[in-house]
Amino acid sequence: MDKYIGFDIDSKKVVACVVEKGKMERFTTMSSELYSMIKYLKAQKADGSRVHLVFEISGQAGFLYDALCDYADSVTVANPSKMTWIYRTAKKNDRMDARKMAVLLSIGEIPSVYMPSREVRQWRQTILHRKGIVQKITAVKNSIRALLKSKGFCSPCHKGSWWKKANRQWMRALSEGMEKGSVNLFTVQLGNFLDELDVFNEQLRRLTEYLDNYLKAQAGSDILLSIPGVGPRTTEAVLAYTDDVERFSSYKEYCSYFGVTPRLDESGSSRRMGHISKLGPSVVRWVLCESSWKVIRKSKALKAFYERVMSGQTSRKKIAIVAVSRKLLCIMRAMLKSGQMFNEEIVERTCQLKETA
Repeated sequence: MDKYIGFDIDSKKVVACVVEKGKMERFTTMSSELYSMIKYLKAQKADGSRVHLVFEISGQAGFLYDALCDYADSVTVANPSKMTWIYRTAKKNDRMDARKMAVLLSIGEIPSVYMPSREVRQWRQTILHRKGIVQKITAVKNSIRALLKSKGFCSPCHKGSWWKKANRQWMRALSEGMEKGSVNLFTVQLGNFLDELDVFNEQLRRLTEYLDNYLKAQAGSDILLSIPGVGPRTTEAVLAYTDDVERFSSYKEYCSYFGVTPRLDESGSSRRMGHISKLGPSVVRWVLCESSWKVIRKSKALKAFYERVMSGQTSRKKIAIVAVSRKLLCIMRAMLKSGQMFNEEIVERTCQLKETA
């Protein structure tokens, strides 16, 4: 006998619904502690039944998936945004949510979420952590420049970047120029900002070194790095979130997963392509767009593709660079599937084909 169990999990409790053929639905409320869920699943399997568990994606979904796999015959992580359309109701409470998942699982209609391995999930979290540090560095630099501008320093002391060594030393000298015993909020602020910048830069250095070493051991890294203009940050993000390229049946599905396909608004004879969906991992779209600007400077084929999409209109630059990002993803998928390095001649032929969708 098969039991289909839906868990509605929140921070304080878990509501479980059991759907079993020929029997009434049964609801149970338990604490959100892991041992309570394990104890419940063991009790459901005690009569020899096959237990199929489903719960919604969340921040702790990966941890729960790994922990509960040994206590159920199958564990499915559901996409809640798609269940409303399938189940045809937007009503929500804990019992309804648990029942909804159990019923959909029992009829094979649950919209599931792909769960990568624990190592890949940790890799993704580390990539996101690095992105967060980069954003913090940018915020601190902007604060330093705004502070200096408020005191009349509209340009650095030495020519070149604000952040080259000579200008960093100049800013540090400003922050230490406070007379003994006096109060100068400007120098205090500047000193604190520079200290923050030093801390974040050191964190970024260590994290980047770790990610670079980890990337070297990953299959497919050499293949993607052979693309001119694509560096380790783009390569690791694409590999980490692709995980298994064979799970994508087409390039359209692959691009849709990363949210770079346009939304379609179709009614009657009217067919309008809108903005990209922006679904999926934003960090991949971010690094892809940054890489695309470099790629069009180094690849003649993709440069020509960019110019063809732009059609001589500077207002279409962003549209064109997103199109290059999408084309770059298609090329990456093909390279990962075939195991071939970047080939400019093949790319040139494919870029000459009419872009559909």
